Order: sequence, then structure tokens, then C-alpha cells
Amino acid sequence: MRVDEKVPVETTPDGAPLRFEWRGVVYGVVSSPELWVTRTDWWRSATRAPRGASAHLLEMTVWRVDAVPLTDGAHRVDGTFDLALDGRGDSWLLLGVFDDRVEQQLFA
Repeated sequence: MRVDEKVPVETTPDGAPLRFEWRGVVYGVVSSPELWVTRTDWWRSATRAPRGASAHLLEMTVWRVDAVPLTDGAHRVDGTFDLALDGRGDSWLLLGVFDDRVEQQLFA
């Protein structure tokens, strides 16, 4: 499920996500994060990158993590989450959530 919401993320000293909060629920990472770099949805942006701008304006670092809720909340989800650090490196986005229960219902 595509989410695209800003979330606060607590990281390890090397920058990997350790905990994050989404919709009032704190989640703890329980797996070794997988890291990759992807392009931003530049066509959705209202602003244009200046000519000769560096690639960091068009790229995002994404961490795929398995996480479980550490607090109670209205919408608690156990599953896999894609967390992205924007090109400037100053804010985090929750790009997507993959819930095992939803997948089981879709593909049972």
C-alpha cells in the first residue's frame, strides 16, 4: 500500500532506521534493513531542479524494514515498511506498507 507520509525516524549511529512513528504508533525495527537508492517522483514536484543540479535532488535513499508496533494505536500494522530519506537528508517519508494479513487475503 502506497503511503507517502512524513514520519519521525530514530536511527542507529550509521543512519539505519531503528524506530519510527506512524499515525500515533511507535514501531520498532526487527530485521536487518535493506538499503537502496531510487529516483524521486520528480514529475509530481511543482518546482523544477536547476540546470546542472546534483543527483541528490532526484534520488532518495530507501530502507526496507520489518517492524512491529511498540505502542497501542487505532491502526496497528505488523509488516514491512519502506522508509525513505529525502535527497537533502533532512526528512523521512513512509513510502509504503506491506501487511502480511492483507496479502494473505488477496492471494489466498
